[in-house]
Amino acid sequence: MKKLAIFVSTSLTLLISNSSFAGSPEAGKSLHDEANCLRCHADKPYNPTKTDTYEKLVAAVSFCNNNMNVGWFDDEVEDVAAYLNQKYYKHPN
Repeated sequence: MKKLAIFVSTSLTLLISNSSFAGSPEAGKSLHDEANCLRCHADKPYNPTKTDTYEKLVAAVSFCNNNMNVGWFDDEVEDVAAYLNQKYYKHPN
C-alpha cells in the first residue's frame, strides 16, 4: 500500500508540474544505461500500449525510480522519460 501511495503522489506531482516534454533525451540515455534498466526490461523492453501518454510514461519511470531505489531527482526522471519517448514511445509533443 505504501508503494502505491508513493506512486500516486509522485505521479500527481509530475503530472501537475510538467505539461510539456522538458527532459533531455541525451542525459536520459546515460541515466538509463547507468541504472541498467534493461536488466528488468530486457524480455519486453517497453510497451507503448500500457503507457499511451507521455504523462503515464513519466509516472512509470517514477514508479521504477522509487521501487528500485535508483535515486533520480524529478528532472532526471524527466530526462529518462524523454529518452524512452524518443527511442520507444514516440508520444507527440
